[in-house]
Amino acid sequence: MDEFEKKYGIEENEKVKAFHRSRRMFCIHKNNLFVAEPNTPDSHARWFEKEGWISKEKDKLMDNIVRGFVDESGNIYFYIKYNFEVNKNAESVFFSYLKELVEKLKLSPEAKILGGMIKKEPGERFPPRKEYGKVKDYL
Repeated sequence: MDEFEKKYGIEENEKVKAFHRSRRMFCIHKNNLFVAEPNTPDSHARWFEKEGWISKEKDKLMDNIVRGFVDESGNIYFYIKYNFEVNKNAESVFFSYLKELVEKLKLSPEAKILGGMIKKEPGERFPPRKEYGKVKDYL
């Protein structure tokens, strides 16, 4: 396992990479919404490293940057930290960019908004820590 895998507690095997490819990552960094290219096998940490925002040695940004993904059903997950947590600040940041995210990815008003995730076995679906309702409830 490399440093990122150790911090996530998840080995990036083929099953995990297949999950990564099935979703569309996003993050909010320096007051901008960034959306990753589709079909990428990377974790957020690897994406951020490729962007030059973090390194394996300097990755404190992972604690604060609001990030997430849209799953294959069009539902939105957001969180912070390697442990996929959610807090009031993350909620405030996320919801201030929701309209832009919905427009950029042409998401359905029926899409669910889910905060945080509870780790399971790698490759298994991680259940959300919190459910907020649907996109249409917030726009």
